[in-house]
Amino acid sequence: MNIGIIGSGNVGKTLGKGLIQAGYPTLISSRDPLHSKHYTWKQEVDSNGDIVSFNKVIRFGDIIILALPWSCVEDVLETIDHQYMKNKIVIDVTNAVTFSNGPRLLYETTSAGETVQQLLPLSHVVKTLNTVSDKVMVRPSFEDGTPTMFVSGNDNHSKKQVEMVLNHLGWSDIIDLGDIRQSRLQESIMVACVISEIQRKVTASSFSLLTI
Repeated sequence: MNIGIIGSGNVGKTLGKGLIQAGYPTLISSRDPLHSKHYTWKQEVDSNGDIVSFNKVIRFGDIIILALPWSCVEDVLETIDHQYMKNKIVIDVTNAVTFSNGPRLLYETTSAGETVQQLLPLSHVVKTLNTVSDKVMVRPSFEDGTPTMFVSGNDNHSKKQVEMVLNHLGWSDIIDLGDIRQSRLQESIMVACVISEIQRKVTASSFSLLTI
């Protein structure tokens, strides 16, 4: 299964490297694939991965990961050829949040996940991995217990495929919250985690469900 990543920032590069190590043929994409800032990542993955254009990555991937700052999501998605996105699984890692006057959600009645599904009506959008920083997206390890990862989306088969990818990235406790509207919960959890990190002066955190 080929995986293409839209976005070459810390999240895109971290997931790209982790997926390559897990055995997935993976390409990530950038507006400027030849920029010198990508050189270190290319060295790290050697010939196992590459950085290409947005349209090349969507033609390549059976699963597409959207790993962009929310401010440029709509602009980038407008540049791609949507015929190549038909029936593809899109993992949405974005968050519609602002950090002006403290972290908070941008929308009250929708979410990034729902918006991405509207922008890509031919694709099966699955929201996940948005609740944690890139530091713990791959093979998460916490002294206090097993972290929980959430998924939401309208297509059950697509969610099962994404859960398999999450397993290969080291996530063992995964909860399906329901359809894509539940992205609102996931983005709220992300904000709660960020506020908690600021208060406790830690660099990374994750939600964990404790049961009796």
